[in-house]
Amino acid sequence: MKRMWAKNLSLLFIVPMLFFVGCKKDEPDNTKALTGAVLAEVLYNPYERITPPENDTISIPNTNTSYQNNRPYSPKCFGNAGNTKFYFFRKTVSANNKKLLINFMGGGACWSNDNCFGKNTTTFFNFLNDVPDLFVKVAFQGILDAGNSSNPLKDYDVLFIPYCTGDLHIGSSDVATYDDPYVASDPPVYSHRGHDNVLSVLKYIQSNYTQVTDVVVAGQSAGGYGAVLNYPHIRQVFSDGTKFTSLTKMSLVADASNGAVINGFFTSIVRDKWGSAQNMPDWAVGSSYLNGSSPSIQDYISKITVKYPDDVIGQYTAAFDSTQRWFFNVMGIIAGPTSYSDSSSYFGPGDARDVPDLPKDVSTPSNCNWAINANNAMLNTTGSNYYYYRAPGDIHTITTSDTMYGLVSNGVNFNTWLKSIVSNVGSPAIVDCSAGSGSHPCTDKNFGSNSLNDALGRATSQDSFDNNKDLYETCFGP
Repeated sequence: MKRMWAKNLSLLFIVPMLFFVGCKKDEPDNTKALTGAVLAEVLYNPYERITPPENDTISIPNTNTSYQNNRPYSPKCFGNAGNTKFYFFRKTVSANNKKLLINFMGGGACWSNDNCFGKNTTTFFNFLNDVPDLFVKVAFQGILDAGNSSNPLKDYDVLFIPYCTGDLHIGSSDVATYDDPYVASDPPVYSHRGHDNVLSVLKYIQSNYTQVTDVVVAGQSAGGYGAVLNYPHIRQVFSDGTKFTSLTKMSLVADASNGAVINGFFTSIVRDKWGSAQNMPDWAVGSSYLNGSSPSIQDYISKITVKYPDDVIGQYTAAFDSTQRWFFNVMGIIAGPTSYSDSSSYFGPGDARDVPDLPKDVSTPSNCNWAINANNAMLNTTGSNYYYYRAPGDIHTITTSDTMYGLVSNGVNFNTWLKSIVSNVGSPAIVDCSAGSGSHPCTDKNFGSNSLNDALGRATSQDSFDNNKDLYETCFGP
């Protein structure tokens, strides 16, 4: 699937070129001019690729000793074919721009042979070097679309951080124990160095964006986790009063990254497999955070709100996000005794239709347990400047799609809510679909098209559909 996706993406650029090349020789000059203009627009890429040094150091003020005194880092991708070289992208909207968006790309996660490798698919984006740079322009709209007048971030320069490490952008380890069953020989090690990649972007910021006044940190799916987990490091870079003298506002937007995970995920995977313990910001979350009794995204964000009380933090999810439900189920399978065959069949269709709805015991992976955990996490995250937007339906991510402009939950337009988070326009609010009007306010819109959803007219699953229910009725009903 990943190779087919890359091939289809490439065709988006090739087909228009073939069309224009096939025009008649005797076409009018104005047609030729129009053809050239359209072709130039299709091929124009506003994003500049930036390749950082393979090894470097960074100093971040007011942190721990490791970061303050020339922290070494090695930017790289996971290491499989087509996924070795890390680079990031910059889009300049205006010269000396005082507004900056740092956006973390999503793309799943992996932590074992079972889900890092597969004949047809894997559970993370692992072919960065196989796709043309134009994929950023083509695949990501929403807050990255400078041409949309409704976009509250249209005037922001963009630093786009691709995802190629399978570690939620927070790892710093080289793993010698992986074994790709579909290649003749493996490289010496595979790498989870997402945090190292982030540090290379921060080093670039220290030299190129000292003039900024407004900074937004955002991410989608795995990128939303990356934005949250790396936010204290980013925040401390901009706290350097000797370089960044004009900063007035920072905000965080975490899209589809609610942190409903199986027990032990933060220790056995985030700490031990991805090597992230050294990357925990003890100045914000305390020492030895991943060794504590209750590391979680909910707790992590709550600690950020204490450390940075003037920053505005917004978190978005669909109430029954199908991809997050699916990954919650994948975590349970990988943790269990079932033997692995191939990820395309082993993990199911990827939209959670066939994941069991029950039990509702919080800890066991199921559709309802993900939804309940995600809802409780947002309800219990603390901070006077923390706001969440719980949307109806099961669509995964919103901020890099133009559907964000029309989405409404409990009478509040998502883009209006987003403006209040990233600017001083309006007052931020907590938005919850369950408080909306109508018979099914958390399932009656914003759902993916499949045979079950289309037949019921609401977000559902196989278990719920068999009982003529939507997921809210099953998971939050009596």
